[in-house]
Amino acid sequence: MYRNVFTRVRSSVGETEGFEVRVGLHQGSALSPFIFNIVMDVIIEEVRETVPWNILYADDIVLCAESREDLEVKLERWRQVLEDRGMRISRSKTEYMCTTTEGDDRESIQLGGEQIRRVDKFKYLGSFVNAGGSMEEEVKHRVQAGWNNWRTASGVLCDKRVPLRLKGKFHKTVVRTAMLYGTETASMRKAEQKKMDVAEMRMLRWMSGVTRVDRIRNDYIRGSTKVVEVSKKVQEGRLRWYGHLLRRDEDHAGRHTMGVEVQGRRKKRGRPRKRWKDCVRGGLHEKGIDEAEAQDRNRWKRLIRNGDPI
Repeated sequence: MYRNVFTRVRSSVGETEGFEVRVGLHQGSALSPFIFNIVMDVIIEEVRETVPWNILYADDIVLCAESREDLEVKLERWRQVLEDRGMRISRSKTEYMCTTTEGDDRESIQLGGEQIRRVDKFKYLGSFVNAGGSMEEEVKHRVQAGWNNWRTASGVLCDKRVPLRLKGKFHKTVVRTAMLYGTETASMRKAEQKKMDVAEMRMLRWMSGVTRVDRIRNDYIRGSTKVVEVSKKVQEGRLRWYGHLLRRDEDHAGRHTMGVEVQGRRKKRGRPRKRWKDCVRGGLHEKGIDEAEAQDRNRWKRLIRNGDPI
């Protein structure tokens, strides 16, 4: 990707002599990902399909197919195209997931004569995707991410000299953002939303210096720290993303994916699984707003907002 490029390494004792860069990308360079995307677009032009059959983010690629045989054919075509141009698909990092266990249960997929590992969940762009469509694993991951950030900032959040309102602002900036990552596209059940609310409440109680023995109500603690339930912010983010999609063109990838209906799967007994559209309809009904109002961005933002306590 680069020719006649020289660089230096800066350290605490000065800079090294210049040396030529022959392989790899320039770390931190704004030009590197742009050049990489251009090269990838040219290389995969003959095998690339539209969303949702192909999803690409730099070198993180997702291939979707309706059957195991079709996926194996696609994967082999991609392998040939990439390897003919000097690139290689990592066998150890490549995984495949099946959303149904009917028919070819646990059968393997071949990539260049090597078997690809089958998984029941995988992580893509920081979010977990589950074969059964459950959000339980992703909710656990979001809660853990929030706790990791909370522990990192515990020196400030547990300092008694810091006012509660300032702690609340710090929590909303550092902890809540980690818990909300990717949740605008999640279809959560009430039990999963409650898990996130309970985890956040534990954080707020801890940084407020109170326990359940003190018999202080959750509403009082949230009012003191000025932090609304994280489930309310999940709903706000979901409706904000829905409004964003409604304002896009009909041929936009997000609009196209939103309208996809999965066919051919036999319905199980009991209540149907909650879908993302069901969550959106529930939010619209609770707010008492119509989706036609999404065309006015500023008005839509005001209508869907779940503000923190004043």
